[in-house]
Amino acid sequence: MTDQKLDYVERVRDPEIDRGLYRLYLRSIWIALAGNTLLAVAKAGTAWITGSTAVLATAVDSVTDLVYTLFMAWGLWRSQQPADEDHPQGHARIEPLVSIVTALMMGLAGWEVIKRAVSQLDAAPEPEFLSALPVAVLVGSALVKLVMYAVVRRLAQRAHSPAIAAAARDNLADVVSSGTALVGVVLATWLHPLADPVAALLVSIWIFRNAVAILFENLGYLVGRAPGEDLLARVHAAALDVEGVADVHRVVADYVGPRVRVDLHVDVPGEMSLSDAHDVSTRVIAAVEALEEVDQAFVHLEPIHLRDPSLDGTGR
Repeated sequence: MTDQKLDYVERVRDPEIDRGLYRLYLRSIWIALAGNTLLAVAKAGTAWITGSTAVLATAVDSVTDLVYTLFMAWGLWRSQQPADEDHPQGHARIEPLVSIVTALMMGLAGWEVIKRAVSQLDAAPEPEFLSALPVAVLVGSALVKLVMYAVVRRLAQRAHSPAIAAAARDNLADVVSSGTALVGVVLATWLHPLADPVAALLVSIWIFRNAVAILFENLGYLVGRAPGEDLLARVHAAALDVEGVADVHRVVADYVGPRVRVDLHVDVPGEMSLSDAHDVSTRVIAAVEALEEVDQAFVHLEPIHLRDPSLDGTGR
């Protein structure tokens, strides 16, 4: 019986993909590919010409950005594939995994920068580089990344995508790292050559800081952490606003991938017919799922006279 094909049972949710969301993902991917390719080439060439460790640090970061952008492109494409019998809820849960890989690659890049900077601190060589070139490249890099951060962050907010949000935060980190490297280049030219590897170490600390933040945030998405109280309050209000709902006394929500699954208990009048109660349940589900952060809502209907008195006044 367990191996029998139950063709009459619906096992897969709506197989259609969200075309609007898909377009947002594609836009973010092309922005990341174009920007990171341009910056990786410019910074690597500048580091090779000037010998600046601080510029090399940002070049390594840009190359890492380019590599994980390719991985992110695959992950976002995969996450938008329609649900199937092997993945009846779809493939969206791969997104936090993409972000975790991004964080690990950022950490690896930071470690490589530290090793190179420590080596240069030990040797303390006199750098010979053209000051105007690295300054121009780092200023230009900061401006490009600032624009990328603003655009990609807006796309992440519209798509509610942790992977795109991680890319946006990495762009902001690059703005800071470019600024820090710029200070190191200028000070190494005008004051002391050790300023260059010291700036590289500061860049690596910033890389590690962002990698850890991205890692823990997306681990929360994978292990089902709860959303903030603000979303719970909005879920409660949306359900309570549906005609026929007497009260909402239990709301349990957790992240399943990048979006939230909600389970709530709704009280209706005991004399309500089964057909009317089902209609109320359908409208509650639609109202809750209309919230942008919510992927799915499950409603348990209860007659108001059977409510547990111990729950009075809780509103959940």
